[in-house]
Amino acid sequence: MTKSSVENKLKLFSLFLLSIALLTYELFIMRSFSVGSWSNFGSLVISTALLGFGVSGTLLTFLIKRVKQNPNLWMTASSLLFIPAIAGAHIVAQFVPFNPIFVGSDPRQFLWLGAYFLLYGIPFFFGALFIGVCFIKLADRISQLYFWNMLGSGLGGLMIIVLMFWLPPDSLIIPVLLLAIFANLICSLQQNSQTQKLEITLRTLIASAATIVLSLVAVFLWGEIRVSEYKSISYIQKYPDVVQIHHSYSSTGELHVYNSSSLHFAPGLSDNAALQLDHLPSQPYWGLYVDGNGPIGIMGKLKEDEAAYMDFLPMSAPYLILEKPKVLLVNLGGGISAQVAKYQGAEDITIFEQNPEIVRLITKNPAINAFTGDFFSDPQIHVRVGDARAHASQNPDTYDLIEISLIDSIGLSDSGGYPIHENYTYTVEAISEYMESLNEEGILSITVWNRLRPPRNVLRLLSTIVQSLNDLEIEDPGRHLFVYDLFLSTATILIKKSGLSEGEIYDLRQFCRRKAFDIIYYPGIQKRDKDFKKILSAFYDYYKYNEKITGDEVFVPSDIYHFALLELLAGHKESLYQNYIFDIRPMQDLRPYYSGYLKLSEIWMYLDNIQDISEEWGYLLQIAILILSMIFGAFIILIPIIGRRRELFKKQRGTLGVIVYYACLGMGYMFIEIFLIQMLVFLLNNPIYSVSIVITSMLIISGLGNLASQAVKLKRKLVVRLACTGIILTVAFYIFGLPLVLNFYRSSTMAIRVIVSILVIAPGAFFLGVPFPSGLQTLTRHKPRLLPWAWGMNGSLSVTGVALAWILSVSSGFHILLIVAAAVYLVVGIIFPVNEYAYKKIL
Repeated sequence: MTKSSVENKLKLFSLFLLSIALLTYELFIMRSFSVGSWSNFGSLVISTALLGFGVSGTLLTFLIKRVKQNPNLWMTASSLLFIPAIAGAHIVAQFVPFNPIFVGSDPRQFLWLGAYFLLYGIPFFFGALFIGVCFIKLADRISQLYFWNMLGSGLGGLMIIVLMFWLPPDSLIIPVLLLAIFANLICSLQQNSQTQKLEITLRTLIASAATIVLSLVAVFLWGEIRVSEYKSISYIQKYPDVVQIHHSYSSTGELHVYNSSSLHFAPGLSDNAALQLDHLPSQPYWGLYVDGNGPIGIMGKLKEDEAAYMDFLPMSAPYLILEKPKVLLVNLGGGISAQVAKYQGAEDITIFEQNPEIVRLITKNPAINAFTGDFFSDPQIHVRVGDARAHASQNPDTYDLIEISLIDSIGLSDSGGYPIHENYTYTVEAISEYMESLNEEGILSITVWNRLRPPRNVLRLLSTIVQSLNDLEIEDPGRHLFVYDLFLSTATILIKKSGLSEGEIYDLRQFCRRKAFDIIYYPGIQKRDKDFKKILSAFYDYYKYNEKITGDEVFVPSDIYHFALLELLAGHKESLYQNYIFDIRPMQDLRPYYSGYLKLSEIWMYLDNIQDISEEWGYLLQIAILILSMIFGAFIILIPIIGRRRELFKKQRGTLGVIVYYACLGMGYMFIEIFLIQMLVFLLNNPIYSVSIVITSMLIISGLGNLASQAVKLKRKLVVRLACTGIILTVAFYIFGLPLVLNFYRSSTMAIRVIVSILVIAPGAFFLGVPFPSGLQTLTRHKPRLLPWAWGMNGSLSVTGVALAWILSVSSGFHILLIVAAAVYLVVGIIFPVNEYAYKKIL
């Protein structure tokens, strides 16, 4: 075996290890954000990684001649610098004062967000530089390089899930560093031409050893994830008498349980409880925090003279008209709803919880069992890990009461605001499935937080419920509804399958009167004496023209809920959606966002009043990421055009086609990847599982698609056209067939759901793996100097594609995102043969 052959294989193995490290590091950053802030900021992290790839491609465009003179030196140096970049970026990023809840009020947050791009972009830049030099050095092996790069990246996505069970979040960076170290050492090996042994020069060994030691020491000393002082867990940790009861970690999150006399958690508790009860519980709750968010109240065992406290919670209302009901609770939480159900005489209680670690904690932890009086060992209570919605769809006409209580986090956090994430619990389709699982006299009870001003989340929920009842072809939906709230606390919606009787309406009204809940709606309610059009116009004038709301226009959220529900029931939904200042359209499985209320068409109006919509930081953050990605993307594309304009364009036909081709590939691939990440949350019930499985599967299968395309003895333009056709057909399946497939398998075991997810991903990923390396091969033959620029341009437009995909999904739905993706790949299929023709004309 020749020296060059051995060293090339070592370089391939180095590429494989470094690719694992890159993807593992990317997901580690998401995990770090989840623990330290309010979200994993997936679009920010993915965009930052792609930015690093884009910048490396731009640099190589200018330095390609130098790189070709000594590619081994460049590969060794870039893999070595990758190590301290990993450690340094993580450590320094902990001191960046970015706080998403201030995106709407502090312009400096935009700069701190840009700092994240630059800081985290550095390690991805060095990693991508190594990969780019590999592509230049081994240009005749592009298919192999692409495969090993994709395979390594894919395994990195799988590796991080396994590591989360064994290591706390702070320590997840250590395996990333070790992988980077091994990649550098293998890359540094050279074969002695005389002895045929593999060696490392003394200078390289000293540099590597010093860098490795310094990086590891720095991480051990300063690598702790800093949790925002505004996060809920930071408040509880400052209480003087706080005691940590439990701490654990896994791929589903980091769990803390605290006890403190300052912990009070009574969701929607009537103000009259303090007036009418002789004894209120002195310390009925412990606080459960998941990744620092919470608290979720773990309800302890109450004394006999304290139990009447539960009569004053809004979840108690359905039990007035149900006798010994069979109950399905859609979430476990801290067990509050289960305790209420048991206290109110429920005959059988089935509870579903998607997080197995929470189930294990609440039902098996000795300290918590002692605190709750071993409540969940009761034979009438059945706690299951899984999706309640999937269970409901397969058990029609089963339950007397299905309860969904406080699954949403809107209004829960002390910090204010909320991220945007998929929530398939409250969609039109979900409500329909819960209704079908009720027996004829059954009730669906939904309690949510009610703290936003102006109101948004409750209005979206009301529109979703009415749409669902209409889809079920219920003749008079209003006859089935009873709605009440507690000001700036909770809102509860009761939906009775057979319709409410006069006696039931009377009992519920009396309950609300005694407990001082504000009745929003019941069948036959008298319309409130206020002008709803004036209310709507007051909001609009305030945001559009900065006109203050006067005293004559004073109203409370329940007024808006009352009139909005009347409009929805009267069939005036389109007018309501158009005239209300925020987006309150129904949630659907193809647009499953309970949060995210800004109308894209009115975005400039919101930005003029950004201080008044600080709660919408999740949406504002996506806009900020999009703007920054466009700025950085323009930089990556334009710098080579400005610096090497003559070489790129003068007497160079097809350069514009290269820009269009790789821009489309960068955006199109990310559109489909982001869609799959969002949609498979529905099947896998866990965002981190969805991210890891989608990225792992797409990268590995895309690599296999590339290898398979090389084995086909057809012209490249025909292969690319066939691949684009396959992508468009797969997109059509995702729009029309995927919901049916996911619905069928969502109650299966996790192993089966993972297999189904991979099978769903496979056809699209297989075809997606063809156009990019095919384009690189064509460039290598005809315009090799454009190779690094094309690679960087693909990365830069991928950055924009990530943020744009999220915004399209939230504002328009997955189907629009997929239609745009299909159109993009139609352009790819058309432009590839055009580019080939232009290249041949040059020759």
